[in-house]
Amino acid sequence: MNLTRALEVALPDIPARKLAENYPRMDPGTTFREHIEEGKPVVRVYVPRTGMYTLEKKEWELAQLFDGKRSYEQIAELYSQQAGVQYDVETVREFAAGLDAGEFWYKTTQEKNIQLLKMSREERKKKQEQAEKSIWSDLSEVNFPAFNPDRFVTWVYERTKFMYAPWFTIVTLVGFAISGLLAAAHWGQIWSDTVDFYNFANKTWGDVFALYTLGMAVVGIHEFAHAHACKHYGGRVPAMGFCLIYLTPAFFTDTTEGFVKGTRYQRFVIAMAGIWSEMALFAIAVPIWLDTPPQTLAHDSAHFIMMMCGLMTLLLNWNPLMKLDGYYMLSEIVGMTDLKENSTAFVSAWAKRHIWGLPVEVPYVPKRRRLGFAVYAVLSGAYSYTVLYILARFAGNFVRNFSPEWGFIPEIGVALIIFRSRIRLLVNFMKFVYLDKKERIQAWLKSMNPVVAGGVAIVLLAIPFRHEAVTGKFVLEPERVATVRAMVPGTITQVEAREGQSVEAGDELAKLENLPLESDYEQARSQLIMASDRATSASLHYADYGAALQERDHLRKEVEDLTEKRSALEIVSPMSGVVISPKVQDKLGATMTAGEEIAQIADLSQLRARIYVSEWDLDKVKTGAEAKIRVNGFVGGWEAKAGQIGAWATEIEKGLNEGNDLSGVLPVHYYVVDLLVPNADGRLRPGMTGVARIYGERRSFAGMAWVGIKNFWGRKLW
Repeated sequence: MNLTRALEVALPDIPARKLAENYPRMDPGTTFREHIEEGKPVVRVYVPRTGMYTLEKKEWELAQLFDGKRSYEQIAELYSQQAGVQYDVETVREFAAGLDAGEFWYKTTQEKNIQLLKMSREERKKKQEQAEKSIWSDLSEVNFPAFNPDRFVTWVYERTKFMYAPWFTIVTLVGFAISGLLAAAHWGQIWSDTVDFYNFANKTWGDVFALYTLGMAVVGIHEFAHAHACKHYGGRVPAMGFCLIYLTPAFFTDTTEGFVKGTRYQRFVIAMAGIWSEMALFAIAVPIWLDTPPQTLAHDSAHFIMMMCGLMTLLLNWNPLMKLDGYYMLSEIVGMTDLKENSTAFVSAWAKRHIWGLPVEVPYVPKRRRLGFAVYAVLSGAYSYTVLYILARFAGNFVRNFSPEWGFIPEIGVALIIFRSRIRLLVNFMKFVYLDKKERIQAWLKSMNPVVAGGVAIVLLAIPFRHEAVTGKFVLEPERVATVRAMVPGTITQVEAREGQSVEAGDELAKLENLPLESDYEQARSQLIMASDRATSASLHYADYGAALQERDHLRKEVEDLTEKRSALEIVSPMSGVVISPKVQDKLGATMTAGEEIAQIADLSQLRARIYVSEWDLDKVKTGAEAKIRVNGFVGGWEAKAGQIGAWATEIEKGLNEGNDLSGVLPVHYYVVDLLVPNADGRLRPGMTGVARIYGERRSFAGMAWVGIKNFWGRKLW
């Protein structure tokens, strides 16, 4: 039988008297140290089983007088003598009650049960429900029972304390630098593999299990590094456990005593220890990844560790915008332990009061900090929500690898789990706004004809304000290209064209030399002159005139052919444009055969951006539709128009599919759409890449809802 229930039934009057006879006392295992925060002396106090508290120095001096034996009157008298200021009993009682509300004082198991008994029935029920609450009730954070690793951490530390020696730090820094240079040299491949990993394409359930297990090991090493550093600076590690944060494996380590007893530098090292361990794993994984054959366990494992301990560590753990290691490191640097909470509370209250006109009190913040608080709160909030959104998308991508039709269901489910508390806060905020503005809204509705208000709402729902759009990557191509070839064989003796040079139609590009052709031309020309003289003489003497005339005409035609070939030795541009062939000058002295390419001329006044539109989005694209392209490396965009739309499905070019390959399902069909991009200023060049957006019809809120329902029914259910 529960002790609380037995006391309630058998001795209902004893708990109140018993509780009244006991005075507060501190836990015997309490650890504390004085620190300077924001220029003021404070005392950090670590109480086993309840956590860390920050008290002012005078408050700590008063708290130390509570030993469980002194009465409130005795403590008030004693503290008045120490402080030199008179303190009454009621002030001491209020101070003790405040700490008791935070579970600061030490209580035996019987005292806890008696305190629970004094609560009201509803409070007792709520407390018991929380104690019996399933660990799976909140999937955003699932905590499993922890264990005490202090003896094991001490054993490991005694054998690895050399890690804090200066020489070891220098060695690890050199290793970080070498691995960083190797990774930078192969950054393109690493980034491509990282994108493939995020899209979770071509992964089996065995791969998922292996990566999940390896991820747990990496996170475990990360947390053990925090415990190791805490032990180095004299702190105990009373708890370490495993948990799931949004179903992602994680470990937690209680290093509170290290943050209580350590100096600011020591606390910084404890916070950085986890990141340092991941950087060490990254330094070890890079050479393994480079020196092992692909598609092997060692290679794939090293690659996964590189991603998890490299880019992920940089974006998450080093980033001070989330309450991870980077945040605690920043807190120690600036000396503000509650930077995120205070800045968010300030900005939130300011917005509620000055934007929404709600009757809330804005926390006081010194003027020199207000701008910094505002910037940090906005950036931190935006970054945190972005990371949470990426996690939801990752869940969807994982399921799409096996079932692309229904990948949206786990994506929405994970998003609801992740954003559940935020949605609840938003709903409560909207209720608060409504209750505050209810009278004004009711007065406004009474002043207007409900029919007019309904008509306005219908009009707003029916206004087509949003363009449908289809996006895709592209590579710019010239719309018109002329290939200049050698019409006759010869040796290039002069090159006038250069890559990127603008030319007009008829401009000379190069000259060829063909000595046999020149010799044949001169011989034929001289023979033509002689044949012409013979024809003239024959006409005067009326002798063999027909044969002489036939010979002259034959030689004249031969000269005309040789003249045309001779003129082909001078290479000219067939159109106005820009020379796009690379290294044209290097062809000087080269021997060309008939039909061999010399250069290419492209008309860059209008370019073509070819994008691939999936069959799912093809209904949104029409010939002549407005479009816009954004070229990598340029600010702003260029207007374009949709030209020809391919009649047959084609395979998307490698590099433009953004990792959308799916295993186990039929591939997606794509259709080519050409966008015509005016380039009057000549800033665009063939080969440039970017993202294009083709705009379809404008739709209203009602139209978008109808299209969404229709497509869902047609594609998912029907």
